[in-house]
Amino acid sequence: MATTRNHDSFDTLEAAFAVLCAEPGPLALEAGAVAGLPERTIPLTELRALLLHPSTPHDLRDATLGELLRRAQAEGGRWTVGLAGVVLYGLRRAVAPLIAVCPDSAADVEAEAIAGLLEAFATTNSSRSRLASRLTWLARNRAKELVVREFAESAARPFHDLTSAAPSWSDHHPDLVLMKAVITGVLEPENAALVGETRLGEMTVPEAARRLGINVKLAYERRRQSEKKLKAWINSPDYEPGFLENRPNSPYLVRRGRPRLGRTTDRRSAACQQPSDPRR
Repeated sequence: MATTRNHDSFDTLEAAFAVLCAEPGPLALEAGAVAGLPERTIPLTELRALLLHPSTPHDLRDATLGELLRRAQAEGGRWTVGLAGVVLYGLRRAVAPLIAVCPDSAADVEAEAIAGLLEAFATTNSSRSRLASRLTWLARNRAKELVVREFAESAARPFHDLTSAAPSWSDHHPDLVLMKAVITGVLEPENAALVGETRLGEMTVPEAARRLGINVKLAYERRRQSEKKLKAWINSPDYEPGFLENRPNSPYLVRRGRPRLGRTTDRRSAACQQPSDPRR
């Protein structure tokens, strides 16, 4: 899945966003467009910095992104690019684990993520809460499908042949454990999705239960049984080494739920945080 693109899609989007917001006529929200914002015209580059600031209330962040989304849905064009630029930091963070295991296909992964983001713009209710997380989660899922397909193709070859192929099985990210569990038949795809999206993603178990068409009690039990299978598989001779040798106590693979957030942890959604790596 090597790429021939000369420019990364995220960098291209960032450049387009910068041009769109440049003086003398930057794309901006006018004074009074969203209650709680400063009473003046705010260019989207400044607005992005404001939304990323930890002191910005979640309600104001949702209201502002909702206004941008309504304009993108109604007018498209510059407002679509503007909203994409505003959530780009979060999008970089969301797909960073996928790019880490497919470095030679980074541009393809980024392109899929942007395609998923545009789909999310068209289908997401602008009044919903946690809007930034929702948009980036949907975009990440589109990119993740590309990586899963690549892993499925690689699984048709003997594992020793993968040493010269990309992506490598050696990454420690739990998403990859789930991918391999599906490919090798340890878990059904819907059960892997249930574990991954409720443990690693933004989805709650009740929401996952609704999507699966089952009751909440059964969803919790299905997740428990799936995690039990995962633990047994990882500890068995059938498990190919290289995934979790540095993560023996991962709370993702036991019944302790997600890791507790430390007092110094940034509690904002991924879409509202600066990327750890400015390139990705």
